[in-house]
Amino acid sequence: MHTAVIQPIASRPVSSKLALLASNSLLLSLTILAADPGAKELDTAITSGNLTGYAADLTTWVGKKVPAESARISEVGITMLLKDPLFNAVLTQRQFISKIGADKLNTFAKTDPANKEFLGWLLHNTAAMELCLEAATPTGLKARDDNSWSLSAESLDLWKYLTATDPDSKAGIYLKLAIATALAPPGKVNIGAGGAATPADPLVRYQYFKKAYQNKELAASFGKLSVWDYTKVVSSGASDEDLTWGRDMINTFRPDLRATEMMVDLTSSVWRRNSPVPYSNMKTVLQGGGKCGPRSSFAVFICHAWGIPAIGVAQPAHACVAWRGVDGVWRVGYGKGWGASRLDGLTGPEFVEGSLARSRVALFSQIEHLRWLASALGSHEQTAAVMDLCQRLAKESPATTVDLNASLKPEEANADPGGEPAKPTSPLGKKDASTSAQTGPVKPVNGMLHLSAGSYIKQEGQSMFGGPSIILQDGYGGGKQVYFPQQLAACWTEYTIDAPAAGKYELTMKAAAMNDGQFLQVGSQEFNAVSLVKIPMTHGLWATTQPVDVKLVQGVQNIRVTVLPNQRGVALHSFVLKVRTN
Repeated sequence: MHTAVIQPIASRPVSSKLALLASNSLLLSLTILAADPGAKELDTAITSGNLTGYAADLTTWVGKKVPAESARISEVGITMLLKDPLFNAVLTQRQFISKIGADKLNTFAKTDPANKEFLGWLLHNTAAMELCLEAATPTGLKARDDNSWSLSAESLDLWKYLTATDPDSKAGIYLKLAIATALAPPGKVNIGAGGAATPADPLVRYQYFKKAYQNKELAASFGKLSVWDYTKVVSSGASDEDLTWGRDMINTFRPDLRATEMMVDLTSSVWRRNSPVPYSNMKTVLQGGGKCGPRSSFAVFICHAWGIPAIGVAQPAHACVAWRGVDGVWRVGYGKGWGASRLDGLTGPEFVEGSLARSRVALFSQIEHLRWLASALGSHEQTAAVMDLCQRLAKESPATTVDLNASLKPEEANADPGGEPAKPTSPLGKKDASTSAQTGPVKPVNGMLHLSAGSYIKQEGQSMFGGPSIILQDGYGGGKQVYFPQQLAACWTEYTIDAPAAGKYELTMKAAAMNDGQFLQVGSQEFNAVSLVKIPMTHGLWATTQPVDVKLVQGVQNIRVTVLPNQRGVALHSFVLKVRTN
């Protein structure tokens, strides 16, 4: 990383400015002498299905705008040239045609009249071509400098299909989403454990995320992503059904993760073991658990479900996850740091360098335009002079410090905080006690006592690995709810009620669990006996438990909800006590 600042033009020495102005005068004279390419020539080339000659004319025109003598090529002169709308449009056209290949574009144009219509829109749309080119640009610096990458005709055909189906895809966020889907359709990346057997149709996937965005179902950062970021979402190997479940499950089970967009944190709930449950979808991965591979797959999936870019990461004898944080910075988790990582065809440090470069959007675009220009020039000396400017700008970009050894929850790479049996490798977590805002006993309504799980008068608990014993959450639909994390040494919540009569009460709970075999104990503090409530395995969604009897005395008393040791995590929304009539 380099720490340097680009000196503003206005602050440079006067002598330097005069030299650059002289260079600009030469550029202006060349502009007057060169014949400007026009829309008519482009339309004729598209209609005839012959863009080869047109592309050659673009190369000639671009070359005439740059001084033949490399010594006269200056940063200010080239920067001004790139800011000229006509020059930028021609340069972008030339780069786009060269990356597809004029011969492939000829074939594409001759195949279908609709293809010619699409090219007529696209090749006149500089912004759309720039978005596509910059997204398809390799992330690694070496591959960017090499500039030997290409765009596929298949991506072009898919882009045309999306545009023809949805007019909204020609502008704004939906243009970005369409380009991303064309470049990285579902099935292009490894689906991992629990992925869909058949990749989603690209149009259906595009429409899926469009609708989810319109309905405000995705992470708030989704609307601010780049096309490249979107490729790390729409390519998800999960089914649309699983993606929807992933959001519903977080909204139910862990709504606290929404505020910081840390949905990846739910990976801790994937039981690290040899799963007895065959994987058929992402629900079964969460239910059955697995070792590093399935946990990596789930981590990537749960990010994708919320529109958060994520990639699987390979490490020595291990697999984990990298994702884009709410601050735009990529992080690695559930393994070692970036130094041990490989992803997206790069080493971890190379990926960090490339993703940081992309985050500086304007500078990234400027540098890529310089590369496009360098590739269009006829002499080695001209190309070298422009690439020197390119390298200089890249080195002058502000330095960002990234700890290459850091990882989210590295201790969970080969261990599970909720493993069975409970054998803590560190001292028991500190006891955690608190009270809520409940001001009086819950009174009966029509013979029933309705209690919100978050209305406890007090709670106390101890985790096995130092985490919180319970998490009091704002429910997605309103009110307060409680989450009992996995692997608690001891934990309970207590509530005050005013029972209308002594005797047996029928208890039902609105609760959610991710694994079989989850239980809560409920009992009045007036009695030693407690009732065991089985929590249905709901894949993290709400369900009502089967009724059990709880014995109460008449009047004001406390009842306690206790978590059994070695549970795998239970979310509790509310519960009801109803006087038994028989």
